[in-house]
Amino acid sequence: MKLRLIALATVCTLPLSLSLSFAAEADEPNQPCQAYLDTSNGTDAEENNCPITVGKFSIRGTFSNSNWQASFWAWEPASYILYVKNQQDGNTINLTGFNVIGTTSRPQYQFTDSDRGLTYVVTFRYSDTKSWGGDAYADDKDD
Repeated sequence: MKLRLIALATVCTLPLSLSLSFAAEADEPNQPCQAYLDTSNGTDAEENNCPITVGKFSIRGTFSNSNWQASFWAWEPASYILYVKNQQDGNTINLTGFNVIGTTSRPQYQFTDSDRGLTYVVTFRYSDTKSWGGDAYADDKDD
C-alpha cells in the first residue's frame, strides 16, 4: 500500500509562470501514455504521446509560493528533472527520470528517490493551465 505524503501535496496549487518553448500535438484523449527513446535511426529521438508542452500549454519552468519552489523540465530527450525546495527549511530534492504514466488527458511523470524510499509523481492536465500536482508516495516494502 502506498502512503501519500501531505508535505509535497501543497505543490498542487502553485500558480504557473510558463515559458512556451515549443508546440506539439496531443493524441486522442484518455489513451495510456507511451514514452520511449527511439534510437533506431542513430539519433536519440523521444517518442512521447504525453509531452510536457502541447500547443500553448507548457509545464516547463519554475513555480513557487511562500512554502515551495518547484522546477520541472526536460534535460534532454527522455530525461526529465524534478527539483523541489522547501522555502521554510531549505530542504531539497533533485531527481531525474523518464517514467511517463497516466493518460493523454492526465499525464504523470514519476521520479524515484531510492535513498529516501519515495516516489514523486508530477501530474497535470492540458485543460488546466493554472495548476499541476506534486505527490510523494512511500515505496511499498511488501511488493
